[in-house]
Amino acid sequence: MKKNKMINAATCDARAVTEESLAVYENITINAAILIVNERSKELLNKYPVTMNAATVLEIPDGENVSVQSINGKGEIGPDADGTGVFLMVNGKLVIADGSQEAVKSYYSIMVNGKVLMPKSFEGRFSNIQVRGKTEYYPDGATILKADTEIDDLFIARAANTLYYCSGNLFFLDTGIDSEKLLSKGLKFTAKRVVIAESLIGRLVSLFDEEAEIVKVPDGTKLIDDDLELKPKTIKKYGTRLCVTGDVSIKDAEALSSLEYLFADGTVSVNKELEDAFDEIESVYDELRVIDPDLGLIVDRPMVKVGAAVLGKYPKGVRVEDCAKVTLSEDLSAEDIMEKLHIVDCAMVICSKEQEEAVNMIAEDVAMIQVSGQDSDDEDGEDGGALGMFGSFLGKLKDTQIINAAEYKM
Repeated sequence: MKKNKMINAATCDARAVTEESLAVYENITINAAILIVNERSKELLNKYPVTMNAATVLEIPDGENVSVQSINGKGEIGPDADGTGVFLMVNGKLVIADGSQEAVKSYYSIMVNGKVLMPKSFEGRFSNIQVRGKTEYYPDGATILKADTEIDDLFIARAANTLYYCSGNLFFLDTGIDSEKLLSKGLKFTAKRVVIAESLIGRLVSLFDEEAEIVKVPDGTKLIDDDLELKPKTIKKYGTRLCVTGDVSIKDAEALSSLEYLFADGTVSVNKELEDAFDEIESVYDELRVIDPDLGLIVDRPMVKVGAAVLGKYPKGVRVEDCAKVTLSEDLSAEDIMEKLHIVDCAMVICSKEQEEAVNMIAEDVAMIQVSGQDSDDEDGEDGGALGMFGSFLGKLKDTQIINAAEYKM
């Protein structure tokens, strides 16, 4: 019996595929973000039982020598880059340096899944770049700073350029900063947001691009460049006025009672019994999440199984949010589900026939509700999702060669 073959790859290069390699399989399935073919290979793939699920098909003329270069994370194209005969795929962020216009044009093609950062004068000039995500432009001639940057005397002393760009938060928190030197060097800043100590605003506001959001913080505010769980030792180390670049968790009443000011570039999670005390504090944040100890919260899991024992721990029920696959145990009654379970923004929920109606009532923004044992590709319950989005399907393919790769050549 012939086997099946399934290829799960970010990039699948099928240009060199042969008739012999296709003929040995009963069925071939290609799941790829990018499928690269030429005229010859396209004809072969269409001749055999090949199912192609590709977000993008890149067809390269026969005889052209084009290589594939993949970058996962951050990539950069500078003036000296040579992209002749290169298809560049970036999963993350691509920074195009000032003066790199000809270098970019030298690439056969560039595809970015994420973000591209390029000089403003380059806007609309490249026909060989495809972006699935966001394109940001920085002022020509600017030096690019990291997304969260604090300006201090050391920065001023080392500054060799006069124009700087920050795609995130620019912090001016040191009230003792040498503002005269900062002004005399003629430094200018373009940023998404400027977080600045109150006493510095009058002296330094002329340095900032007029489109920047300016957030005023009390003098003495200290920067914590990370997520934070607020504890008494945090107050002891940094003081009572805090500026945090990530999420903040507040569970300690003693630490909260000492806090005077909080800026958080993220979500602030506060235990319910501390909510009123937190409301008394001057604060700036993206989102506030009140944590009720009587309400269970399961967030951002690839797979989760919910049963009666889990619901029994929380008098007010359980909320399951942003999970890929949620499996409900058979010991959950329809009444339990209706009264104590809320499922939001999840890709798949697997339940019994008896639970299906209740799940339909309480599920919100769920892509698929699958009844186990009824036209189901998920015979193995929780284990079926182990291979991500194809996991439930793969459980029944006993005679399938499975290839999972970032890049694959056929």
